[in-house]
Amino acid sequence: MKKIGAFLLLLMLFVSSAFAQDDAQFTLFPWATMYYNPGAMGEQSNTLCFTGFYRQAYVGWQDVYTDENGQVTKEKTAPREFMFNIESYLRKCKGSFGLSILSDRVGFYNNVGIRFGYAYKLKIPTGHLGIGLQVSFFNQAIDGSKLHALQENDAVLTKLQGEESVMDFDINFGLFYKADRWNVGLSGTQLITKARLSGDASVINRSRQLYLHGGYIWILPWNPSWTLEPSALIKTDLKSVQFDLMLLTRYNGVFWGGLSYRIDDAVSLLFGARPFYNHSNNYLKGIDLGLAYGITTSKMGYKKDRGYGDIEIMIRYCFDIYKEEVFSGYGSTRNIYKNQY
Repeated sequence: MKKIGAFLLLLMLFVSSAFAQDDAQFTLFPWATMYYNPGAMGEQSNTLCFTGFYRQAYVGWQDVYTDENGQVTKEKTAPREFMFNIESYLRKCKGSFGLSILSDRVGFYNNVGIRFGYAYKLKIPTGHLGIGLQVSFFNQAIDGSKLHALQENDAVLTKLQGEESVMDFDINFGLFYKADRWNVGLSGTQLITKARLSGDASVINRSRQLYLHGGYIWILPWNPSWTLEPSALIKTDLKSVQFDLMLLTRYNGVFWGGLSYRIDDAVSLLFGARPFYNHSNNYLKGIDLGLAYGITTSKMGYKKDRGYGDIEIMIRYCFDIYKEEVFSGYGSTRNIYKNQY
């Protein structure tokens, strides 16, 4: 009963508020897991990892305005996101630390966020569980002089004549379980805050987000060089739901490719490689490159001044921070059989 009560309390925390979605989204979400689930930080065992993302959504999108004199103005306002993550497992702390830095431009809003957290790694017989907590600082800025009202004396825009910004503090929490060939996670972000720009008519509420995600690795029995790796990400503010479905195929751990589908948004082609995976130099093995091109399936794309798809680039570099342990001479067998954590 205590476990059920704790779960219901956590669920109520997620449900208590639901507004517009604010978290950035990435097509290559398996490489961005620590951004939306703190429990997944440091899953590349005993390594230090750096991951960079660049995403341009609705390439070519332009907002078109016509003033009272009939002059037409076009402005590029498509979403654009940069993210840089650092994560590492530290043995003495029995867990992982992670830092995520995000720059997100949507329309005339410029958002900058920093998330820092710790994930405790609990070893269990069939795998391990990560229990993570993040604190985040979020700055949102808008230049009201660039906004165009659709009607005169707009109550909101009259209060946003110049540049305004707000700094906010937040907390994220996540659970992530990983076995040899599958994983599953549950997390919540933006759990406590409501950020506001000045004036009662221009309130910006950052919504609480709930994520459920998982993946599986299936080794083809007739050709072990190939694997199929389906994964899914469900995200909701408990007002609307969005699904990301992905299927990758990987050859010898080096080359990978596949398809991804985001409901009512895009079908994406995915390509990537770990070009030095079998190289003798251990410092080159951890380079991982990824590219995604999303074909817009909604009304946001493929019309005049609309988007021509999404482009996303991912670069990851991981390397071991602990030397391989070599045992020699006499000693207790307790020092030989060490688990992952």
